[in-house]
Amino acid sequence: MKVDTEKIEWLLNNATQYNISKNTGVAQATISNIINGKRELKNLTIEVGSKLTEYADQLQKAEQLKTKKAG
Repeated sequence: MKVDTEKIEWLLNNATQYNISKNTGVAQATISNIINGKRELKNLTIEVGSKLTEYADQLQKAEQLKTKKAG
């Protein structure tokens, strides 16, 4: 399990709370609390941080594929 806060920040800026929650199993309230500053990234459990990092990886790879196909 790895946690990358930069990837998590990218994810929070590039996907909806609903989409993140649906695809990671992380409660939408948790995601909302992170976005609204009620919860800090450094205070996430490793499990939650890992799920968010993995999903960010998936979305970034998908985005790269779209860019390559379009180019």
